[in-house]
Amino acid sequence: MMEYAIYWIKEDVARSYFHKSDILHRFLKEYEANPTRKDLRDQYIYITHHISLQAIAAQLNSQALNQMSIQTDGHMLYLTKNDIMIRLHAENGRLHFQCNELQDAAMLLFPMLRNCYPFVFVQGKKAPNYGWVSPITQKNSVRMRQILYSHR
Repeated sequence: MMEYAIYWIKEDVARSYFHKSDILHRFLKEYEANPTRKDLRDQYIYITHHISLQAIAAQLNSQALNQMSIQTDGHMLYLTKNDIMIRLHAENGRLHFQCNELQDAAMLLFPMLRNCYPFVFVQGKKAPNYGWVSPITQKNSVRMRQILYSHR
């Protein structure tokens, strides 16, 4: 099974680093390798929200898709549908999940996360995959207020 970490990124950071996900990825990898370094820990706390397994379980239970089972076992959460199984657990404010293929998470887990956590970044523990769960739509209020004028 492949293992991934999910980070709930604060909105201002997500908007600044949406198109610079490689920088965010490198920072998170560095933090995971050196979680006791004060400068990295302080930056990590500044850019992320804490994810609670109980909150995730409640959200997933309220949004469960048809024919999907959600079970808790101590500090673990299991999502199953047909032959797909995803195992989740929370650690140090981030969510970890294991699945056979990332496509399994894209079908079961990510749609539910999009509804409650708009700025979620995922990266593989050993796999080189990383990125945002859902795209951020840029709404520029200045552009929304612009009016076209024509001159004769």
